[in-house]
Amino acid sequence: MSMNRQFRFLALAFITLFLLSCHRGQGKDIEVYTPPKPEVASPYKVKVADVSNDTHQVFDVDIIGLMWSGVEDALKRRGMLLEQGTEAEPYLIEVHIVKFEKGNLCVRWLPCAGDTILVVRAQLTRGGSQLATIELKRKIAYGKGTFTRHAVKKIFDQVTEEIVDQAVKKF
Repeated sequence: MSMNRQFRFLALAFITLFLLSCHRGQGKDIEVYTPPKPEVASPYKVKVADVSNDTHQVFDVDIIGLMWSGVEDALKRRGMLLEQGTEAEPYLIEVHIVKFEKGNLCVRWLPCAGDTILVVRAQLTRGGSQLATIELKRKIAYGKGTFTRHAVKKIFDQVTEEIVDQAVKKF
């Protein structure tokens, strides 16, 4: 009987400790001051001329839209996106999606299965002359990103940022 009482007391203590630890820190709104980010202005203005799906497959994901908006967002963050009304001759970037595999989270934990793969080729031109070709291949696979949710969005974000990073180096 005394062992049963000790067990109940110990169980009650653990449940109370668990409930208190789960509640810890809630209800406290701490505002951290973050200084406003200065707007970046670049003398180079880039326009996304075209994004094409060279895989000739239809996906349940809007890969052209993800790539187009991702490149434009990356350019906008750097102050390089061509605004309407600008008269300067812009740099043009054209992106070709060469290979895309959506992958699957449920089987990604198996080696060589369920990988999300994206291969792109981007061309940077100005005034009809080609300045650079950027080729990228990224994969979310077993080991790196095994349990990554929203892998498609993540891989497109990575690739679009890298396209703009490499295009900036070409200027």
